[in-house]
Amino acid sequence: MQGAHSKLWLWPRTPILSMLLAMWRMEASLKESDVFLGDSHFTDNESENSAILTRWLDDIFWTDLWDSVDHRKTVYSQLEQLADLSEERLPSLSFAVGQAIYSYFWFKDNGPDINMAAAFRTADMYTISLNHSGCSNLSVGVGTFLSNGCHERWLHLIMICAEVGVEVASSRENVLKASALLSQAHALFQQLLPYPYFSFRGWKSIYDINSNSHVFPEHVRQRPIWANEDIPLARWLEANYPVFRADMDYIIEHNLFDSLYFQGRVSMTQFSGRRESWAPLNLIHNKELAPVACQVANKSCELLRTRPEIAACDAKDVGAAFARLQPSMGIKPHFWTAPPRLGVHLGLRTPPGATMTVADKVVHWEEGKAVVFDDTYIHSVQHRGTGTRYLLIAWFCHPCDPVHASVPPENPPEDLAALCMS
Repeated sequence: MQGAHSKLWLWPRTPILSMLLAMWRMEASLKESDVFLGDSHFTDNESENSAILTRWLDDIFWTDLWDSVDHRKTVYSQLEQLADLSEERLPSLSFAVGQAIYSYFWFKDNGPDINMAAAFRTADMYTISLNHSGCSNLSVGVGTFLSNGCHERWLHLIMICAEVGVEVASSRENVLKASALLSQAHALFQQLLPYPYFSFRGWKSIYDINSNSHVFPEHVRQRPIWANEDIPLARWLEANYPVFRADMDYIIEHNLFDSLYFQGRVSMTQFSGRRESWAPLNLIHNKELAPVACQVANKSCELLRTRPEIAACDAKDVGAAFARLQPSMGIKPHFWTAPPRLGVHLGLRTPPGATMTVADKVVHWEEGKAVVFDDTYIHSVQHRGTGTRYLLIAWFCHPCDPVHASVPPENPPEDLAALCMS
């Protein structure tokens, strides 16, 4: 296989490949290093394998090749072959392949609908990864469990099974498959709950899962949606809605969104089907203003830098952005895995048809209204309308987190106690 050094594919699906796969099944000494992708060979290290696949996919994703149905099919066929190899011979590839399929092929034909075959394959890969890594053994110590990334493997597998099961059930296409996936999600959840790292959390449902609870004592209350009256930042955003809306309107009317976006911090756009369908135009990130965007949206940036929850917060990936979601698109189910923080959305242009689901709560945006939510819960977005949706999104210091906030919260201590304690 070392002669197959194509930048686009690992190997073509041909009778020769079938012969090679048959040889591999008989070859007892097959190793990860025998499998090449372009100029890179795989290893027994999951992180290295993920990096190889991500580099390869990004080199295609950010070109016109990704816009071609035939090229995307060719790329996916290579991932399918790697998935076959993971299942049959090299389980060390399963985590990287599962992540790649989930990240780049969750949506069918770059549209709003789930690619069911890809989703099922993702679940299979995550299951193999759970077993290969030793994470399915819930008798291991918590230190080993965390160092092997077992907590994220379990929660992602539960999320995939549950979300795909719900989608299959809603389509009524395959009731048996939906039932099997939902039963698997429930069984995994029940199996995980008694483990010491999770047993104190009081989770009763899959949609109680959140990673903010990883960093807080058990008596600190978590919830997917927070009341605006409890969060001073939410009330402040609503009071300054005219400023944010005016800057956003100027950017849209002068057709500046894409140029400003690509001159700034480009986000991981694999959250949606097409590259540009979901795009957060960064204004401030980790205490630093975006120089180019803030020349245009100066008033918004100057306002944001006055808020300590954003501009003086030491938590990871805190900031604010104008966020665009194009019609007939969506954002795949996911949850933030580097707590603590909360998110808030301020509606700027909110055409009908766009909704967000956070845990078991459904959010409808309104212009000038803020929604505070915990993005460490499972959440996703669907836009079935016809107009482009624009929000101001902010990620900010969790009000119950005394560690990362450089400035004390505005809420009086007695209010914080009532807000944070269960």
